Amino acid sequence: MPPMNETTRRFGAAVAALEAELDWVRLGGAYCEGDPRTFFDEKLRASILETGLKLADDVARALVPGSTRRSLYLGAAVAEIVPILAEHLVLGRAVVWLNLPGDETDELVRALTRVGEHLGLDLPRPGTVTLDTVARASCDHVWMVSVLTDPDAFPALHDELYERAGGPLATGRGVLAEDRARADALATSLLERATSPFALTTTDEELGLMRPLLAQRGLHLEPRRKGRLSAIVGDRVSVGRVRPA
Repeated sequence: MPPMNETTRRFGAAVAALEAELDWVRLGGAYCEGDPRTFFDEKLRASILETGLKLADDVARALVPGSTRRSLYLGAAVAEIVPILAEHLVLGRAVVWLNLPGDETDELVRALTRVGEHLGLDLPRPGTVTLDTVARASCDHVWMVSVLTDPDAFPALHDELYERAGGPLATGRGVLAEDRARADALATSLLERATSPFALTTTDEELGLMRPLLAQRGLHLEPRRKGRLSAIVGDRVSVGRVRPA
């Protein structure tokens, strides 16, 4: 690995170049039904950077020394750019980045490709393949943040986990039992890609669904730090280390 000052310089250059390259209006259209020109304002972009740097530090502390040095980010998008780049450029780790196809993913791929070419860096980019394409037990860090609470993918589960069912903020859509079954299947597939031990980054809401799945696999999550609020959704995100019970 290059000296730390060089890795830090590359990381800083990549983050700054992406800030300038990304079409924030196009990205805003993927997050809001109102004016997309104002969604990713200067304050929100600064929050994404600050929170991302703190989460990157949390991940670095939780990683298992001497393992596969490979991370899997599921459902990651603009909010995860900073920790993904930090893992790859600063820590020298491989990153598998999966997301659903759509305008946001297309814009991230475009911007990351262009910045990588300009800086001479091979930057991670989101792919739209399924988890089945990732080898089992190949990643010592798995990241799933605000995926199982997505109101479009899991509407009834979203209402349940945020305690909105029957209220004015509820989606009012979906069947809870079906959403839970799909969420359990997705989370199980994610955990099958993890080594043992491994680091797990997720939200408080999703962890409630994952704890029984960890127990079924004979795994124990060590006590985690209090966590940090994500910059866009506002879920509490924390990183912990998972070991055999």
